[in-house]
Amino acid sequence: MAIDRRTWIRRAAIAGLAGLGTQQLWRHGHDYIFMDEFWTVEPGKLYRGAWQKPWPMRRLIHDYKIRTVLALAHPADHHLAVHERALANELHFRWIHIPIVDHRQTGDRAAEEAVSDLLEQAAAVLADAANYPLFFHCHHGLNRTSMVQIAYRTKYCGWTLDQAADEIDRSVGLVKVRRGPDYRHMVSFYQSRVLPLRREHS
Repeated sequence: MAIDRRTWIRRAAIAGLAGLGTQQLWRHGHDYIFMDEFWTVEPGKLYRGAWQKPWPMRRLIHDYKIRTVLALAHPADHHLAVHERALANELHFRWIHIPIVDHRQTGDRAAEEAVSDLLEQAAAVLADAANYPLFFHCHHGLNRTSMVQIAYRTKYCGWTLDQAADEIDRSVGLVKVRRGPDYRHMVSFYQSRVLPLRREHS
């Protein structure tokens, strides 16, 4: 009888664990449990990450008292942008959308300048204390977000390009991609948008 009872208890435990595992797998596919690629840039002010599913996004907004969300990816009519804009209306946070698209593979100088224009706009949002606490993100929380963080550090915090790149490298890491934006664009941004201003004020 004791053996039968132990067997029954073991089977019940296995069934319970299997059920929990199935539920977690389903939830991971439908609504991530944890915030994705989340990092604190400046405590109480600036936070960065990936595009969040609704449940962790609600928790992020609540726990960090987020006043502003800066989204750096996808067209305005993309379903992720539409849903996040609706969430902003529901939770009453300011939603700013500056999608950064890089066409550097075309070799078009005007396209490269357009990326720098967008980076300047986004960096200005990060620098505005009226927006704090602020969460900024792209899709994966890597390239566009890192570029904007570097633009902010170099243009508004007085950091060198090396200092700003080192900060990224110590957290999410610097990622090179074949298509789309990555941190290598920041060399031209630094040379054309940051250094001339510093020379004017020196």
